[in-house]
Amino acid sequence: MSNKYQKYLVPALLFALFVTYTVLVFLSEGTHGGADDIGHYRRSRYAFQFPHFFLYHWGKPFFTAISSPFAQFGFNGIRIFNVLAGTAAAYFTYRTAVLLKFRYPILAIFLVISSPLYTVLMLSGMTEILASLMLILTIFLFYRKQYIWSALLLSFLPFVRNEAVVILPLFLVAYAWQRQWKPIPFLFFGFVFYSIVGSFYYDDILWVIHQMPYKGTAQGIYGSGELLHYVKASKYIFGIGLAVLIILGLLLWILDPLVTKSRLGKEWLLEMLVVYMPFLVYFAAHSYVWWKGAANSVGMIRVMIAIIPSAVLLGVFAWSRIMEWIPVPKVLKQVLTAIFCVVLVITPHRVYTIPVPLVGTQRILKDASVWLRESAYFENRIYYYDPFFTHFMKLNPYDQQRSHQFVHDRQHPEKKIEEGAIVIWDAHFSPNEGQLPLENLMDNPHFRLVHLVRDKKPFTVLGGYEYEIYVFQRIAEKDSVDNHKIYEALLEEILRE
Repeated sequence: MSNKYQKYLVPALLFALFVTYTVLVFLSEGTHGGADDIGHYRRSRYAFQFPHFFLYHWGKPFFTAISSPFAQFGFNGIRIFNVLAGTAAAYFTYRTAVLLKFRYPILAIFLVISSPLYTVLMLSGMTEILASLMLILTIFLFYRKQYIWSALLLSFLPFVRNEAVVILPLFLVAYAWQRQWKPIPFLFFGFVFYSIVGSFYYDDILWVIHQMPYKGTAQGIYGSGELLHYVKASKYIFGIGLAVLIILGLLLWILDPLVTKSRLGKEWLLEMLVVYMPFLVYFAAHSYVWWKGAANSVGMIRVMIAIIPSAVLLGVFAWSRIMEWIPVPKVLKQVLTAIFCVVLVITPHRVYTIPVPLVGTQRILKDASVWLRESAYFENRIYYYDPFFTHFMKLNPYDQQRSHQFVHDRQHPEKKIEEGAIVIWDAHFSPNEGQLPLENLMDNPHFRLVHLVRDKKPFTVLGGYEYEIYVFQRIAEKDSVDNHKIYEALLEEILRE
């Protein structure tokens, strides 16, 4: 396609994508980000009220700073922020493909936004989409020879996705190889900036290291998995089309110097180091820590979204080489590319349900929230574990008079909880992250089971628990009841419906 047509087609395409995904935001009642999604939204939404959230390590400080203005418009506000970031990432992936002189660079836009998991995470409030934009913008600035700006931007990437720190050494080598010494100190700017600013709050100049939320191992909670866990999940992360192109891209990159002798040397290696290695190193790092059960890895596939643009450029490179070698007329190659783009657009809808509905734990949590809002207990103080609960209840999670996350004492949950207060025990967060065994409430004379929410055939969640939500009320010990009999009665009622 000529530059003349791309000049008009690309902006029109990006605008259409932005409008389409914005509509999908409002049509999607659920989210693929899970409870973490609400966690990030909370910090961004209330950061101006509680400024220390701008320095909260788990919430990703740079993400909080950039997304917080959008979050003031509610959960859909932060999701539209991700639509903007995802659209921008697709655009700069296209621009980088142009700089690399790839044929059919417009394919990059379709490969980015049509990677199945990328599509659904654009409809969430998660951090990975912004990370992908920052990575591709760093690569783009590098190839525009704006080395200092690329290093400065990259220095903040670990404050959007901590594990992205593994990418920094690649660029350090690249700057040194290019004899660009000035950008190298800027690779540490983000770390120095947050260390100094955060020291006034944490009273610790090394708080970035000491407050790291992913130190150690959480095998007892999350376990570990196969080394090829993410490879086997390629269909859900990249889609079959991009996954095949990634494999072909790696093979063709190795063979490229043999076919195109002019590519042999510094240019060839630099392209691998800056453009493709971020994807490979990041992918390998996550595969390793999940295999070893290290760094509190949960094996979530969404973490791979951060390096989608890097993977896409490898895919566009493969497609360019294949089209270059196929002995057919140019117009037929364009038709094949157009057909492939259509297939890509359809792919996410064959892998995930879009718009994203309320499913699984989110659906049951909402059912519990609706019941509680309509019950006589709604005005009572509520103790809960899953962050989605206050979201569905439309409560300010930081209004401690209305709600409080976690009980004060896991072994004696009645302590510091007033009579009449409500405790929500869910089978995912309460026994895992909350470490609150169900029996500490069921066998406790200070609590009465007042409601149960579950499916007739419950599904299993982390830890092997059947997913159920128990609603308890704090009572006086003299009013103790047999919660097991109440459970049987409530369960029988559910099964009869």
